[in-house]
Amino acid sequence: MYTYRCLKCIYINTLKMDLQNEENNKKLIKNPKVKLLRTGRTTFKYKGDWNNLPDLLLENIFSFLDIGAKHNASKTCRLWNSVFHLPYSWHTFVFDDTTLTRRKFNYYSGWQYMLDHLRVQLCLQSIGRYVKVLVFKPITNFYNLYEFMNMISFYAEHGQGVGSRISTLQYTFPCNMATSRIDESVLYGTGGKLLEALKRLMGNLPSLVRLELIDLMLDNEDAQTLLDQVCFYCCTTLRTLVLVNTTKYLCQLLHPGAFINLQILVISPQNLGSDLLLMLSQIRLSHLHILQNRYTPIDIEPMNSFDWKHCVKTNPTLKVHLRVESIRERQILWQPSSPVSSIIYKSPNMRMSNEILNKAIELYSDRLLTFGYLELPKFYQPSSFKERIDTTLVNLVQFCPKLDTLIIREKISTCTLLLISYYGHSLKFLHVRRNAVILRCDWPRQNDWSDEFYQWLKKSSTSYEIVEEEISLSLGLDKWSMLSDQDFKRISPQLYSSFYK
Repeated sequence: MYTYRCLKCIYINTLKMDLQNEENNKKLIKNPKVKLLRTGRTTFKYKGDWNNLPDLLLENIFSFLDIGAKHNASKTCRLWNSVFHLPYSWHTFVFDDTTLTRRKFNYYSGWQYMLDHLRVQLCLQSIGRYVKVLVFKPITNFYNLYEFMNMISFYAEHGQGVGSRISTLQYTFPCNMATSRIDESVLYGTGGKLLEALKRLMGNLPSLVRLELIDLMLDNEDAQTLLDQVCFYCCTTLRTLVLVNTTKYLCQLLHPGAFINLQILVISPQNLGSDLLLMLSQIRLSHLHILQNRYTPIDIEPMNSFDWKHCVKTNPTLKVHLRVESIRERQILWQPSSPVSSIIYKSPNMRMSNEILNKAIELYSDRLLTFGYLELPKFYQPSSFKERIDTTLVNLVQFCPKLDTLIIREKISTCTLLLISYYGHSLKFLHVRRNAVILRCDWPRQNDWSDEFYQWLKKSSTSYEIVEEEISLSLGLDKWSMLSDQDFKRISPQLYSSFYK
């Protein structure tokens, strides 16, 4: 009886201590700078119960780390070490120059990172069946890349479960590896044994849903057989296909038309042709991105207007997206009669000119949904109203009734912003740099403006706060505000639900 009473007292005291500790922990979390815990001679701040985070949250954190960071995090505590071996922690596997390598001295090249085959073998056996996204970053050690792809293919062919769950493969080739940033005239493409290893790897991934092949720069003969095995195994599963600069010169690729459930296709203009466009119209493709970057050839002709009209007639739901990504000045390849719904420029050195805006209005006024320039500008911008593009921007909003997203980085006045929001009846997203907005009303009065409207423009243009309030009312938003340069750099226009970045 005495023993029972003692155990009961100990149990009650333990519960009281646990409740008191929980209350103290809550107080410490609310005000960690004031409350301090003392353990012997050590004084430290309480920063939260990191060793008791949920497994789902830790798995999500681990999925963003590379192999080295995951290994270091696994040494923190027992819980984090157990999360290191959970499946979702290895959802994404990124292979770069130092992944699963060891240093080895070469007499001619000095110290180099060479692939450690034993580490690769142990890694694939333990976590290879968990990987769903496989990313190959641009690396210059082709031997490591070749051996790693062959080892994945070997385990996949021998029934080890490696690669059976991979749904996304991203492969980027460093085509400018031997040139400087200034000289881009010499470009190198993949081929030979490396191309054979890549084709073997793609043939052993039967669950591919998204495939990205960037800057391969192949010969025309090699490009014609690039996706043969992918077409055979993933004819019905592939949903997104990215083929950027598959060839250096003009060469039509017919493989994308063989994927009957393809929804999104990103392709360079030199690999697009009339036959491919006819095939894409038959498979009911939803989004076609025509992407130009600094390696895309300049001397390319646009598609024939007749081919586009036939494609639109067969597939009226198709949306075409024109995108330019380049450091230098590069002209966009306009596609007359095409169903273009977005035009995006991503470059710090390309200007938004009146000619570009007028061309967009002339060709795509009835379908255009998104227009804008990304990244911060690195060129001089005039402040005079006559030298700016304010008038053409307002015309763009007026003549494009379906325009819902507009991204402006050039200098404009607060009065122009008010006019854009006033005439943009379909606008939902208006992104403007605050540092590029001039506080003034420099518009002359137009014939169709009343005295009250012009007085409202003058009065509202004198304050940034009033402009933001008026635009919020026009767009139907709770609060609209201009963006800082840091926020503007993070803009990623969502062209559809599963958008391409």
